[in-house]
Amino acid sequence: MDFSLIALALAISFLVFFYVRKLFFSAKKQSINVPEAAGARPIIGHLHLLNGPQMPHKIFGQMAETYGPIFRLKLGVNEVVIVSDHKIAKECFTTNDRAFANRPKSIASEILGYNYAMFGLGPYGPY
Repeated sequence: MDFSLIALALAISFLVFFYVRKLFFSAKKQSINVPEAAGARPIIGHLHLLNGPQMPHKIFGQMAETYGPIFRLKLGVNEVVIVSDHKIAKECFTTNDRAFANRPKSIASEILGYNYAMFGLGPYGPY
């Protein structure tokens, strides 16, 4: 009984700690004018919407009719921007191609990729 009470107190204290940390000490992001689709779950995000009888491209098409030609989804912990207009997609891949060619930096890719020097793990640059 004592172990379960200690485990419950530890779990609650961790949850309160992470909630307070996120509430007060999180870095304020720039405001992004891209709307986020409704229906995100806490851990899996919008992944549950993609599982169903319809194909994902049809689901994205229905979301584009609802939210507009550009919108945001959460796929797990990652945020993804969906673009469904050919003019916006052309601007993304011609005008802003360097911003979209980068890979996210992580400690794993720094260690495994010899300080981002490997082709598969490196950001856009001379390598």
